[in-house]
Amino acid sequence: MSYDLEVYGKISLTARELAKVVSSVRGLKAAVDRRSQSISSIIHKRGREMAFELDGPDQLEPEDIPEGWRAVAGATVLYSIHVPYDVQSGAGFLFSVDEASLAAATAFAARLAERVDGTVIDPQAYEPADPEPAPEQEPPRPRFLHLRWYRLLDDANDKDLAGIYLRTAREFFTPAVPSRFGTYEPFQGRFPRDDDAQFDAMYREDCYIGDLMLAGKPIEHGAIDGWTNDLERRTQSIGLKFELERLVKLKALDAIEPFFVALAERTGCFFAFAEVNTSRYGTAQPSMGVTLKDPWSGLPTEPQWLTWFGPEYAELVAPHLDPARTTVTAQGTLYRWTPHPAEAEELRLLSGDPWIPADFRGVFDPAVDERCSQAAVVMPESLRYPAPGSPQALRIDAHYARAREIAANSRTRAAEGRR
Repeated sequence: MSYDLEVYGKISLTARELAKVVSSVRGLKAAVDRRSQSISSIIHKRGREMAFELDGPDQLEPEDIPEGWRAVAGATVLYSIHVPYDVQSGAGFLFSVDEASLAAATAFAARLAERVDGTVIDPQAYEPADPEPAPEQEPPRPRFLHLRWYRLLDDANDKDLAGIYLRTAREFFTPAVPSRFGTYEPFQGRFPRDDDAQFDAMYREDCYIGDLMLAGKPIEHGAIDGWTNDLERRTQSIGLKFELERLVKLKALDAIEPFFVALAERTGCFFAFAEVNTSRYGTAQPSMGVTLKDPWSGLPTEPQWLTWFGPEYAELVAPHLDPARTTVTAQGTLYRWTPHPAEAEELRLLSGDPWIPADFRGVFDPAVDERCSQAAVVMPESLRYPAPGSPQALRIDAHYARAREIAANSRTRAAEGRR
């Protein structure tokens, strides 16, 4: 027996494409049968136990959809997700489902529905509405503005990112000022109850590794990376997501670019982007794989509405950019494709394909993982992991040693506090 979820959609994905959707959910990996080019199961990466099974895509005809199921009208394919029950015997049979596997299956179903332009149905709880005529035209899908800034971080004492962010948001773009903030939910900080110094102090004191999360309308989601490296990466970023229509209603579109540039300059970013798309989660910037030694994967796979290049990057990409769309400052280069926020589909008509030579982009295998397995051939040398024994490598090694010492001291204090 199993707890089942069904995804009705309009796009039939290959095994490779399905594996990419699986890997977009943190902690999941697709077990791919390479001979049959099919997915045998979905497993938890950490423990490698099976999370759930996936069947489909199965082709649907209109008569295959039960009468009254307006939520899935127009679907042409069906994907079936099965989370196995644990069965325990005793006075009777007890059936339970692993909560972590069910949560992972639910998250995957939502991502899959977005990818195949479909709908998730929980047969255990779904109650179809009475039939009614379908609307003549589906409402447009919401568009999202994704903003992200990246900088290289080697110094464990560099804790200024949150303070710079808040000052810049208040000066240039008030929609980016959160009404709530914290390191876990329910969020501990609130504006205007708290002052700006508390925002900065929370980041400096509590975000050694964890993120400072930002929330409150119109922010859909926001996060400022912790102020130290983990032991594999040396990049630090700020990410924001807005529903674009809300910014239109606030008449805030003209303030996006000044804010975007000012924050890139003040934080010393080597790369930043503003991307418009219809996905709540994904962007054209690929994630970095755990096997990737360099701290940076490369440039995005698709053109983005605004891109920012630090001086080193700007020198490399300059021959491939249209000077008419380029603005150069002392701190870097802004590349703006259109006066208005635009999606990649529109930008490709202006840029051609690819928008930047392949050597500037990382390499990844979507059948195995959406994350880069090999860094781009062309990137600033400062974004490469330095040669062993070089001054920069020794400085990074010293930083890692300090990080381990801080972590060990924290564990010791925690153990002493429990005594």
